[in-house]
Amino acid sequence: MAENETNPSISLGTKKSETALREERVLEFWKTNDIFKKSLEKFSPKGNYVFYDGPPFATGLPHYGHILGSVTKDVIGRYQAMRGFSVPRRWGWDCHGLPIENIVEKDLNISGKKAIEELGIDKFVEYARSKVLTYVAEWEKTVNRIGRWVDFDNSYKTMDNTFVESVWWALGELNKKGLLYESVRVLAYCPRCETPIANSEIAMDNSYKDITDISVYVKSKLKSGQKFGQGKETKDSVYMITWTTTPWTLPGNTAVAVGKNINYTALRIKGVPELLIVASESVGRVFKGKEIEIVYDDIKGSDLIGLSYEPIFDYYKNIDTLNKENIWKVWHADFVTTDVGTGVVHEAPAFGEDDMSLAKEHNIPFIRHVEPNGTFSKEVTDFAGIKVKPKEDHQSADVLIIKYLAQNGKLFEKEKIVHSYPHCYRCETPLLKC
Repeated sequence: MAENETNPSISLGTKKSETALREERVLEFWKTNDIFKKSLEKFSPKGNYVFYDGPPFATGLPHYGHILGSVTKDVIGRYQAMRGFSVPRRWGWDCHGLPIENIVEKDLNISGKKAIEELGIDKFVEYARSKVLTYVAEWEKTVNRIGRWVDFDNSYKTMDNTFVESVWWALGELNKKGLLYESVRVLAYCPRCETPIANSEIAMDNSYKDITDISVYVKSKLKSGQKFGQGKETKDSVYMITWTTTPWTLPGNTAVAVGKNINYTALRIKGVPELLIVASESVGRVFKGKEIEIVYDDIKGSDLIGLSYEPIFDYYKNIDTLNKENIWKVWHADFVTTDVGTGVVHEAPAFGEDDMSLAKEHNIPFIRHVEPNGTFSKEVTDFAGIKVKPKEDHQSADVLIIKYLAQNGKLFEKEKIVHSYPHCYRCETPLLKC
């Protein structure tokens, strides 16, 4: 073997290495002699090996990740063919989703669902069809060059009626077998794109950014006349100090969570008649610098479970909903801790995965107080139409909420926090969980 075959050096000029030339000779031989087609026609005693290949978008050029995946898929097909299977390998193109929508929006200088509807969905779709296969030739060149055997001539497209009909057929078959069900799930959501974002997409580079937010300590007033342990009864001014890092979700509060095995303390700040309840371990941190009087230091979280409190915001106080008897009560949750916050956690089930799990477990109603475009709904009269987490100023809605709480005597304290927060990797808008 020649020296440059064992240790090839590729010139920075136009000269190719012997390795590259050898690869090209092999590729030409395969092409001239139709080797891939012959491999499919050969006797296959084990029958067909079904290989479904998730299709890429042709709206951008292939990159390292695509090439790595393609090589792996090619190895599987070749291996199973050598084992005696026939392995048809049909290429496909993904034609739906945000990549093509963002390209069309940029080209047409529009943004968002409303603008698309004003332009006309038919016009938008037709323009998308004209752009969705922009880089087909480059893809074929790259995939063929790495030596992958795949049928490009009979490639399918997810925008083809035959493909769409096959998806509906599959759903129909699943439904006939009783395998489809309706439920509610909390997902990461981009209010600018008005679409959920997959966890795999959130995990992409640059999706998480360190930002400064505001956490708040809210006074949740317990309804009077309730017992919370032996000899203890709620009067007119007994409050739990509820903690949250997402003030914009407070209008959607339907529960608070405590830990049933956590110890809680009821105390007063000197000169203030209100009785305040927090986890005992958080007293020193939450009331740092304040002169306090301990009233009860033997409260268990289990003593608080089932207590009712006044809604933090009254926009939905007269809501007509299923399981209304379970709204605005105290529940146990395993995820409550005392290392941060107060051991009393705000729950807005429509905007948190843990919150929704708790709501499903106890049939707690949930409130959607945010529109699909990321603005407060009309029921939230003081803030209707305002973006809850705008890209241009992600704290602006939280600041408005905090001012409202302060003006209405419900704010105990606020503090800044720095945390890693997910953003839409396409438009860099802060994501919501909803």
